[in-house]
Amino acid sequence: YVSGHSRPIKKSIRQKANMQLKRIAAALLVLTMHALALAQYGSPESLAAEMNQGDDLVFSKQAMPFTETADLSNAIFSPTLKIGDKSPALVVLHTCDGISQHIRVWADAAVKRGYTVLTVDAMRGLKNDCGSPSKLSNGRLVKDALDAVAHLASLPGVDSQRISVIGFSKGAMIASWLASSSVANVVRPKTPPVFASISVYAFCALAPNRGRPQGITIVQPDTDRPLLVLMGGKDNETPPASCLELLPKLQAAGKPVQWHLYPDATHSWDSADKDGYTKT
Repeated sequence: YVSGHSRPIKKSIRQKANMQLKRIAAALLVLTMHALALAQYGSPESLAAEMNQGDDLVFSKQAMPFTETADLSNAIFSPTLKIGDKSPALVVLHTCDGISQHIRVWADAAVKRGYTVLTVDAMRGLKNDCGSPSKLSNGRLVKDALDAVAHLASLPGVDSQRISVIGFSKGAMIASWLASSSVANVVRPKTPPVFASISVYAFCALAPNRGRPQGITIVQPDTDRPLLVLMGGKDNETPPASCLELLPKLQAAGKPVQWHLYPDATHSWDSADKDGYTKT
């Protein structure tokens, strides 16, 4: 260095080096966070990060008797109760097509068996949300379901300790997430615990692909609420393979999971309005 200029030149070099190190550190942090997000999608934390994507649903304030023509959108139906009695309750979660004929059948059947029923309508004006990526985030739908559980628990005629959830296809994935107390505690703290979850024709996990490079963990490794998974052997929309691989492992580890495979059933086997309909 030329005498008299060494200190300014050294300072400039240090500044440039520090700036470069900061850029490298920032880039590494972004890559690390991105990799972590990809590895953990479907975890309680990733679902919680999505739960504010949309306004909360507004449910009926009072339960009503079920009728064949009743509006099912976020409605509550109750069985005939004696004064002071409390019934178990059931939250019903629709497919990506929204509320359709089979939801009415399930609501009617549950009310006749003594359940108070809340039929969630999470569509927010959409005709369907079956594409990928979906417009309604999984975290938002989990929050909707927990809001429904909390709302039922606040009703005087409901036993807050016996509120179960049943979901179909996309709704079944939400029901599976709710079988994990850690999901509920992170997404909506202090929600009364779900008594049991029923998943009807859904995945238990999704493998990575081009549009979903991280895959999705649906049935959680810490599942601690009773979970029943019902699958169709000829279902080509949500094939049962992921559940048939995962559920025996969870059961062997002592988790409260049960399942049943209907060998000849296809997707939406309970939907009379889809009889004869095929989709690849």
